[in-house]
Amino acid sequence: MSELKNIRSALISVWDKTELDVLVYWLYKCGIRMYSTGGTQTFIEQLGFPVTPVESLTGYPSILGGRVKTLHPKIFGGILGRRGLEGDRQQMSQYAIPKIDLVVVDLYPFEETVASGGTEADIIEKIDIGGISLIRAAAKNFADVLTVSSRSQYKEVAEMIRQNEGASTLAERRWYATAAFAMSSHYDSAIFNWFNTTEKVPMLAARISLNDGQKLRYGENPHQSATFFSFTNTDTPATLAGAVVLQGKALSYNNMLDADAAWKAVSDAFHAAGDMPDKSAVAVIKHLNPCGLAVSDDTIKSLELAWAGDPISAYGGIIAFSSPVTGEIALWFANRFVEVIVAPSFTMEAQAVFARKGNLRLLVAPLRPATCGEKTCRSINGGMLIQDEDEGPDIQFEQKTEIRFDESKLGLAKFGIAACKHLKSNAIALVSQTADGSVWLTGAGMGQPNRLDSLQQLTIPRFRLKEGVNIAEAVLISDAFFPFRDSIDAANKFGVKFIVQPGGSIRDAEVISACNEHGIAMLFTNRRHFRH
Repeated sequence: MSELKNIRSALISVWDKTELDVLVYWLYKCGIRMYSTGGTQTFIEQLGFPVTPVESLTGYPSILGGRVKTLHPKIFGGILGRRGLEGDRQQMSQYAIPKIDLVVVDLYPFEETVASGGTEADIIEKIDIGGISLIRAAAKNFADVLTVSSRSQYKEVAEMIRQNEGASTLAERRWYATAAFAMSSHYDSAIFNWFNTTEKVPMLAARISLNDGQKLRYGENPHQSATFFSFTNTDTPATLAGAVVLQGKALSYNNMLDADAAWKAVSDAFHAAGDMPDKSAVAVIKHLNPCGLAVSDDTIKSLELAWAGDPISAYGGIIAFSSPVTGEIALWFANRFVEVIVAPSFTMEAQAVFARKGNLRLLVAPLRPATCGEKTCRSINGGMLIQDEDEGPDIQFEQKTEIRFDESKLGLAKFGIAACKHLKSNAIALVSQTADGSVWLTGAGMGQPNRLDSLQQLTIPRFRLKEGVNIAEAVLISDAFFPFRDSIDAANKFGVKFIVQPGGSIRDAEVISACNEHGIAMLFTNRRHFRH
């Protein structure tokens, strides 16, 4: 098997003809015979190059509305025939099957049709049959055949053919075969996921396809390498993976995780604020936890409240906005160090100011919808865990104590739940409301092995750093049930009067009784927001 093989004939049948002219030109210059179909044949003819219609080989025209054009033994025999096997050579000669040394085929735009809201009939017609078969056949026989499976490869293959004077090496054929099978796998995953999310078909399995990875600065630590892959076969309406980077040094693994956490937290806080007029949310994230979160009727006000939530931790943090970032906001950061800022947009004035901070990353991403059916994935050694994202608001509150929960604080409670769900468990959040109706995170405890430590050692001490905030007017949120009354006793000791929790403990009655003893109003949500 010779490594360098001359290309004497090529089959070209593509949907996207962008930059195909460059490849066709060099095929012609190298004396390579071209076979083609339909629109691609017309395209080549209009360029002025000779091309042989596939029908002249098969004896059949394109039939069934274009569904069958190349599915024929003379085509697949020409691709799959093993040049070094005497039996294959004899049969190809017996049946007048020409060798096809290069296959240039892309696929119908299935994902694009789904994303554009195409009808089921339109989507079905974009499931490629002949194209995917040609690509797989050529890739299988890479020992003799070169496969071009994407328009992104047209120019590079043209240059390769020019340099090799109409030939290809075994290493090149193997590499393009690998790319072809990657594309084939991705395409099939997209089709499967479309079928698998229809209401009539139960979830059968998970199929995740990733595009070419983007190398990150490093992983969790500088000695760890890391790569970012985006899901290119998802119909999620908004993702941080699609964020546009306006400026800044390369992102690290931790930057990506924290930016995503900030984006989700600010989006949830914005949605939780309900009908608040002219609302603007700001989140400050450090190590995946909100150390500041606020919603008000003014972006600067929200920013100041969010930063005041924990100004020490905010240093070097990641900031997310629900509203456009203006020049005034950019100037606010003049003497403050942050790693990343995420927002729906940045004004030209803001970009000019931030340009002075060359390392600061600016990411443009729209708000995340309240619900978008997203999945979360986490790896374990040798496998992967996939679950539904913790999306959507709590549907209802259930009054559990003799002391009625003040209805004027229900909005604050909803904001608190949104804040608490983004804290690592065991999580306790204290949220407060200012005189003008702004809501903010005034105390947070997270990542502790027990809920009592989160409350006593973290949440309350952080709350006490806030001047002029009355704990009796704050709402305490727990991400999961209280297993014992000890947390209620501790909360009472510090003056807490309003508690919201999911409920569900075998000792719920004991916890409720403790609230009644202390004059604390408690609501159950019947929905846990535990975050491991």
